Amino acid sequence: MSSRILQDTAIRYFLEVVRCGSISEAAIKLNVAGSAISRQISGLEASLNTQLFERRKRGMIPSAAGELLAAYAFKNQLETERVSNEIIELQGMRRGEVRMASTTGFSIDFLPQAISEFRERYTGIHFHLDVVNAKEVTRRLLEGETDIGLTFSQTPEPNINVQCRRSAPIYAVMNQAHPLAGKQSLRLSQLAGYSLGMPTREIMMRSVIDACCSRQGLLIEPTFTTTSMISLLSFASLNGGIIFSTELLVRHYLETYKLVAIPISDRDMNSLNMELHTLAGRTLPKAVSSFVDLLQQRLQQ
Repeated sequence: MSSRILQDTAIRYFLEVVRCGSISEAAIKLNVAGSAISRQISGLEASLNTQLFERRKRGMIPSAAGELLAAYAFKNQLETERVSNEIIELQGMRRGEVRMASTTGFSIDFLPQAISEFRERYTGIHFHLDVVNAKEVTRRLLEGETDIGLTFSQTPEPNINVQCRRSAPIYAVMNQAHPLAGKQSLRLSQLAGYSLGMPTREIMMRSVIDACCSRQGLLIEPTFTTTSMISLLSFASLNGGIIFSTELLVRHYLETYKLVAIPISDRDMNSLNMELHTLAGRTLPKAVSSFVDLLQQRLQQ
C-alpha cells in the first residue's frame, strides 16, 4: 500500500465520513462541498482497489476494508500528534495539550484539582475536558478524539488500557442534620421512604442502583433526577434529600455543603470501579503521560 495514498487529503475526508456516518454531515464539519468528499473517497477506493463504505439509506458505514484503514489512519494521526508534541517537549514541556473525556462525577472536583496542581509546575500545558457518558468516553479514546478517559466501569473494554483502577463503592450522601446522618452504614431498603436525588438512567451509577433495587424487589422513586452532580449536591444540602456518590468524588464538598457520606452495605452497591483509561498500544506524549502519572497518584489517595 502506497504511503502517499495514506497521507493524501482523501484520508482526512475518509476519516470524517467514518466519524459522521454520512457525506453530508462530514461536508458540514469540514466546510467543503459534499461532491468534493465523494470524489476523494472514490479516488481512494480506486487507488486501493476496494470498497471502503457500505452505502445505506441512513448513511454510510465502513466495510471490513474501511474499518481496517480507519484503524490504521486513526493510529497514524495519533502518532503524528505524538511526534509533534515530543518536538515541543524538547523545550521543557513549555507547551502542549491534554485532552480528556470523563463522566460527570470526575468533572466536579477531582479533575479541576488535578489540573490546578499540574499547572503549578507546567504553566504552558493546556487542557480540554468533555463530560460525556461512559460509552462515549470509550468511543472517543478508540477514535483518537481524546487522550485520557476517566469513567466508572464494571467490565473490561477491548483495545483500552486501564492505567489505574480503584474500587468505587456507592455512598448515601445527605445533610448532617438528616435523620439517618448518624448511621455507620445503611442498606438500600432503609432509604426507600426518604426524598432521593438520582442521576438519570444513562449514567452507570444509576444503572447499578436500579439493578440492586430490582434484585431486591424495592420500589424507589426519586424525587429529583439530573445529569448535574452539582445540582444533586445542592439538593442534598438545601432540600434534605439523599443522593448517591462515591466518597472520593465528593470528598472536598462534604464540609462545604455540610454533608456526610455513609457507606451502603448492599453487595451490589460495591461493584463499580473508577478507572483511568488510555488507548492500548499508543505511546503517549510526554505531557499526557505526566498527567496520567499524577491522576494515578490522586486516584490511590
